[in-house]
Amino acid sequence: MRRVILLLLIAVAVPILAGNGARARFGRLVGTLSEGPGCARLLLASALASEAGWRAEERRYQELRQKLVRQQPDYRVWQRSPDELWVYDNRPELGIGMHGMTDKQLDLVRALGIRLVRITLYWQEMEKTETPGVYDAKYLRHWDELVARAKKHGVELLVVVHGNPPGVGWATREESYRRFARFMGDMASRYPGVCFWELWNEMDSGFTDLFGAGVNPSVPMRERGKHYARMLKLAYPAIKRANPKALVLVGGMTDWQEFPRGIYEGGGRDYFDIMNLHAYGVPVEWGVVTRGAALRDIMVEYGDAERPFWLTEMGIDAGNLVAAWGMPKGSPDEIGDALDRMHQGQWEGAIHAAFETGLYAKVLPYQFEAGNEAMRDQLADPEFARKHLPKGRTIDDYGFGIVRRDGVTPRPTYDWLKRAQLNRSIRNRPSYRTDVKVRPAPAGVPVGYRSRRQGDTLVIQGVRVDACVPTRITLKRK
Repeated sequence: MRRVILLLLIAVAVPILAGNGARARFGRLVGTLSEGPGCARLLLASALASEAGWRAEERRYQELRQKLVRQQPDYRVWQRSPDELWVYDNRPELGIGMHGMTDKQLDLVRALGIRLVRITLYWQEMEKTETPGVYDAKYLRHWDELVARAKKHGVELLVVVHGNPPGVGWATREESYRRFARFMGDMASRYPGVCFWELWNEMDSGFTDLFGAGVNPSVPMRERGKHYARMLKLAYPAIKRANPKALVLVGGMTDWQEFPRGIYEGGGRDYFDIMNLHAYGVPVEWGVVTRGAALRDIMVEYGDAERPFWLTEMGIDAGNLVAAWGMPKGSPDEIGDALDRMHQGQWEGAIHAAFETGLYAKVLPYQFEAGNEAMRDQLADPEFARKHLPKGRTIDDYGFGIVRRDGVTPRPTYDWLKRAQLNRSIRNRPSYRTDVKVRPAPAGVPVGYRSRRQGDTLVIQGVRVDACVPTRITLKRK
């Protein structure tokens, strides 16, 4: 019975499977369970339900790929408030998530035409005691150097901030929200060159208990979103006071349904600038499209359709790739080449899907360096690596990163990205001027621009559209 349960868990552990190998293994599992005792047949029903869900996901993906096409023109307009319009570039741009950020690594990133880098600032490393506002001198120097290095290389930083310092948690959440707001104000003031701040990472499902994840009794996902909105109402004004030009992203969410509804229903709409999602699964492109479209539908539901929307993580680690498709056959070199081909296929499919559907303004895969996050599986066993992988390699060399685990050796996917230069359009034309059409026409008159009305459309003349930051247009009431 234990073996049967294990087989079932393997079959459903990765919620979205793909490829003939996965389907064949699922068929063998069905045969095993159907011949077993009554309990095994109950497990078979669960396995078949998982298969049905997978097929429904595939159908949904195919439908959306046919339906969604990036709209023209190359800009979008969001009415930020009754008195302000934001015009932002609608051309999709590729960024990258990083853990380290050496000069050599940034040279490699810039060679791809990438300028937007997401990197983590750990609150608990900066504020190591229960005393608010007392910051670790060594970590401050580290961040001073990172920000200076990014500027030297022409890199725009998206800084994601998370981690519980001493005294911060669910039990002290209201005080913790105030403490976080103070911290973010201090960081935004110290680093005015950082334009983009992402507040927490996957706070809906883990990484912190501050909004109700992992606490007992369980907090419903929508309620977690409402708690997150309470934090936004404190942190967002603190950041804007310190640096009015800074832009705030909601933390990357893995829940694309109830948590964002909680943010809106908790009054958080006016306390962030950019919507943000994390999309994982196999194949990666399915989650990128289906989850992004679902979250965009929620934005429409709450009257927020045109807000900028970013994807700041997507991917799959090597362990899950092998769980979905099985270990490639052949010599160690052949296995390594096969894993790299699988990796490149996932990157190409996901990026093309994200760009062609127009769901996201910016796409930042996770991540630059290779790695395998499922470290307890057999793939992490050094003996397994010695027998099945090229000499000197471990499974860490075959994660979703585009360089090997040494942080500098390019993989085939890196070479493809270098040839493709997916940001060529933005690099060649980082900004442009155009007449912007706003429909339906807002009530006010644009300040500092010539404009005219054509029916229910307002035409604002000569607007400069920047590929990095939105252009803000003040509206004066008549």
